[in-house]
Amino acid sequence: MTSFLPKFHARRDQLRSQLCIGIDPELEKLPKVCLESKSPLVHFSETIVRYTNPFAVSWKPNIAFFERFGPEGYFALEHMVHLMQEVSPEVPIVMDAKRGDLANTAKEYAKYFFQTLKVDALTVNPYMGRDSLEPYLDLGGYLFVLGLTSNPSSRDLQKLKTEGSGLYLYEEVSDQMAKLSETYPGQIGLVVGGTHPQEIQSLRNRHKDLCFLIPGYGAQGGDLESILNASGKDALINSSRGITLSTTSENYGEVSKKKAEEVHLQMNQLFS
Repeated sequence: MTSFLPKFHARRDQLRSQLCIGIDPELEKLPKVCLESKSPLVHFSETIVRYTNPFAVSWKPNIAFFERFGPEGYFALEHMVHLMQEVSPEVPIVMDAKRGDLANTAKEYAKYFFQTLKVDALTVNPYMGRDSLEPYLDLGGYLFVLGLTSNPSSRDLQKLKTEGSGLYLYEEVSDQMAKLSETYPGQIGLVVGGTHPQEIQSLRNRHKDLCFLIPGYGAQGGDLESILNASGKDALINSSRGITLSTTSENYGEVSKKKAEEVHLQMNQLFS
């Protein structure tokens, strides 16, 4: 059985927070002290992990910001994941990779993320159907399936009405994921953008037992109180740039820690 939910619930209740810290090290926005180091991504991610660790209910590295650099990027990614597991093994890692492919390909992705890296959860795209998700689930992995994303053009496909049921496509996806979770209990959650508080509330009313991963808070404009009121406690609220890329000064670690603590205290006050 996946370790994600037990780790998340324990850490959430310990900190009285739902803060997921996203790590998106866009090279062009890194502090000068990182760019001057031998390995900018290692320097940056190691500092962020060590400084913000006290306030992380979960980590969410975005693999794209590492992949662009090939072998060096993968080295930095794996170094960071191993550091997270060493410094804070009680904090679940959600790898943001949005994978979505069939059978044998999905099996290979699943083995890399859940057997080699040993992360706790993975974001995936359900567009190709349940047989593109089952290889991850069969390995015992936890999946956050894209439902309604926070970007403006999410409406292009996700808010199309489906024939027959008359549901929006994202609602149909959520229903199918809830049904799939009957076969794989405790292994499936839903990504719902924080810029859609009304839809978050509707999905929570529809699926009381699904865990939500909610990007879009902070730099993308989502309001924390509205998100928490709509999502309830079974949700991770992600903040990336607002915490980790808020300054390019040499003391970016201290600044990131302060930003994480500020969000942590806000969540403390709203936690019930």
